[in-house]
Amino acid sequence: MWEYVVNMAVYGIGAYYDEDVSSDFVNKECACIGYDKTDASSLYEMLRRIKKGDIIYIKSYNFSNSTVVIKAIGYVIGRNIKEFNFPNSTDSMGFGRKILWKRVFEENEDWIRVPLADEDKKNNVYNNTLYEEYSDTVINKILEFI
Repeated sequence: MWEYVVNMAVYGIGAYYDEDVSSDFVNKECACIGYDKTDASSLYEMLRRIKKGDIIYIKSYNFSNSTVVIKAIGYVIGRNIKEFNFPNSTDSMGFGRKILWKRVFEENEDWIRVPLADEDKKNNVYNNTLYEEYSDTVINKILEFI
Protein backbone atom coordinates (compact mmCIF):
# COMPACT_ATOMS: atom_id res chain seq x y z
CA MET A 1 0.00 0.00 0.00
CA TRP A 2 1.25 3.47 -0.89
CA GLU A 3 1.44 6.09 1.76
CA TYR A 4 1.33 9.67 0.59
CA VAL A 5 3.11 12.40 2.42
CA VAL A 6 1.75 15.83 1.75
CA ASN A 7 4.35 18.51 2.07
CA MET A 8 2.20 21.52 2.81
CA ALA A 9 2.72 24.21 5.36
CA VAL A 10 0.19 26.13 7.41
CA TYR A 11 0.46 29.92 7.70
CA GLY A 12 -1.34 32.41 9.90
CA ILE A 13 -1.95 35.92 8.59
CA GLY A 14 -3.36 38.98 10.28
CA ALA A 15 -5.97 41.16 8.61
CA TYR A 16 -5.99 44.30 10.70
CA TYR A 17 -5.39 47.60 8.85
CA ASP A 18 -6.60 50.10 11.49
CA GLU A 19 -9.73 47.91 11.39
CA ASP A 20 -10.49 44.26 10.67
CA VAL A 21 -10.37 43.65 6.89
CA SER A 22 -10.89 39.88 7.04
CA SER A 23 -14.07 40.16 4.96
CA ASP A 24 -12.14 42.11 2.30
CA PHE A 25 -9.57 39.30 2.08
CA VAL A 26 -12.41 36.81 1.67
CA ASN A 27 -14.32 38.91 -0.89
CA LYS A 28 -11.19 39.51 -3.00
CA GLU A 29 -10.05 35.87 -2.55
CA CYS A 30 -6.64 36.91 -1.28
CA ALA A 31 -4.38 37.19 1.74
CA CYS A 32 -2.12 40.25 1.81
CA ILE A 33 0.54 41.94 3.82
CA GLY A 34 -0.22 45.62 4.10
CA TYR A 35 3.35 46.82 4.21
CA ASP A 36 5.47 48.27 1.45
CA LYS A 37 8.19 45.91 0.27
CA THR A 38 10.95 48.30 1.33
CA ASP A 39 9.45 48.53 4.83
CA ALA A 40 8.96 44.78 5.34
CA SER A 41 11.39 42.81 3.18
CA SER A 42 11.31 39.82 5.56
CA LEU A 43 7.53 39.53 5.20
CA TYR A 44 7.88 39.61 1.42
CA GLU A 45 10.45 36.84 1.58
CA MET A 46 8.09 34.72 3.67
CA LEU A 47 5.23 35.49 1.27
CA ARG A 48 7.47 34.41 -1.61
CA ARG A 49 8.21 31.06 0.07
CA ILE A 50 4.56 30.14 0.52
CA LYS A 51 3.67 27.45 -2.00
CA LYS A 52 0.55 26.78 -4.01
CA GLY A 53 -1.44 24.25 -1.97
CA ASP A 54 -0.31 25.52 1.43
CA ILE A 55 -3.00 26.25 3.99
CA ILE A 56 -3.45 29.80 5.24
CA TYR A 57 -5.75 31.10 7.91
CA ILE A 58 -6.82 34.58 8.94
CA LYS A 59 -6.08 34.97 12.61
CA SER A 60 -5.97 37.28 15.54
CA TYR A 61 -4.40 36.68 18.91
CA ASN A 62 -5.77 37.37 22.38
CA PHE A 63 -2.83 37.99 24.71
CA SER A 64 -4.90 38.01 27.88
CA ASN A 65 -5.81 34.33 27.57
CA SER A 66 -3.21 33.09 25.03
CA THR A 67 -5.84 32.19 22.47
CA VAL A 68 -5.49 32.10 18.69
CA VAL A 69 -8.69 33.18 16.94
CA ILE A 70 -9.34 31.63 13.52
CA LYS A 71 -11.57 33.70 11.23
CA ALA A 72 -11.18 31.90 7.89
CA ILE A 73 -9.24 28.95 6.45
CA GLY A 74 -8.18 28.48 2.84
CA TYR A 75 -5.70 27.12 0.34
CA VAL A 76 -3.13 29.13 -1.56
CA ILE A 77 -4.07 28.77 -5.24
CA GLY A 78 -2.01 31.56 -6.80
CA ARG A 79 1.62 30.97 -7.68
CA ASN A 80 2.52 34.64 -7.97
CA ILE A 81 2.57 37.53 -5.55
CA LYS A 82 0.41 40.38 -6.79
CA GLU A 83 -1.15 43.59 -5.56
CA PHE A 84 -4.79 43.49 -4.50
CA ASN A 85 -7.16 46.42 -4.01
CA PHE A 86 -9.96 46.70 -1.52
CA PRO A 87 -13.37 45.74 -2.97
CA ASN A 88 -14.99 48.63 -4.89
CA SER A 89 -11.92 50.78 -4.44
CA THR A 90 -8.57 51.65 -5.94
CA ASP A 91 -6.96 51.61 -2.48
CA SER A 92 -4.35 48.92 -2.17
CA MET A 93 -4.50 46.13 0.42
CA GLY A 94 -0.86 45.45 -0.37
CA PHE A 95 0.74 42.43 -1.97
CA GLY A 96 -0.44 38.91 -1.41
CA ARG A 97 -1.49 35.59 -2.86
CA LYS A 98 -4.72 34.29 -4.37
CA ILE A 99 -6.64 32.13 -1.87
CA LEU A 100 -9.49 29.66 -2.17
CA TRP A 101 -11.30 30.25 1.13
CA LYS A 102 -12.81 26.92 2.23
CA ARG A 103 -14.24 27.96 5.60
CA VAL A 104 -15.23 31.46 6.65
CA PHE A 105 -16.55 31.89 10.15
CA GLU A 106 -19.12 34.54 11.01
CA GLU A 107 -17.79 37.51 12.90
CA ASN A 108 -16.98 36.98 16.54
CA GLU A 109 -19.59 34.41 17.60
CA ASP A 110 -18.50 31.68 15.16
CA TRP A 111 -14.78 32.41 15.15
CA ILE A 112 -12.77 29.40 16.30
CA ARG A 113 -10.83 30.05 19.49
CA VAL A 114 -7.84 27.81 20.18
CA PRO A 115 -6.22 28.09 23.61
CA LEU A 116 -2.51 27.52 23.23
CA ALA A 117 -0.74 24.72 25.05
CA ASP A 118 2.02 25.86 27.41
CA GLU A 119 4.75 24.76 25.00
CA ASP A 120 3.14 26.77 22.16
CA LYS A 121 3.14 29.98 24.19
CA LYS A 122 6.92 30.03 23.95
CA ASN A 123 6.69 30.39 20.14
CA ASN A 124 5.99 34.09 20.43
CA VAL A 125 4.92 34.74 16.81
CA TYR A 126 1.17 35.06 17.18
CA ASN A 127 1.18 38.85 17.10
CA ASN A 128 3.12 38.88 13.80
CA THR A 129 1.45 39.78 10.50
CA LEU A 130 2.48 36.51 8.88
CA TYR A 131 4.10 33.36 10.24
CA GLU A 132 4.38 29.66 9.60
CA GLU A 133 2.30 27.71 12.08
CA TYR A 134 4.02 24.88 13.97
CA SER A 135 1.60 24.31 16.85
CA ASP A 136 0.02 20.84 16.63
CA THR A 137 -2.89 22.21 18.66
CA VAL A 138 -3.65 24.94 16.12
CA ILE A 139 -2.91 22.81 13.03
CA ASN A 140 -5.14 19.97 14.23
CA LYS A 141 -7.99 22.41 14.88
CA ILE A 142 -7.60 23.86 11.37
CA LEU A 143 -7.62 20.38 9.83
CA GLU A 144 -10.92 19.65 11.60
CA PHE A 145 -12.57 22.39 9.56
CA ILE A 146 -11.29 21.76 6.03
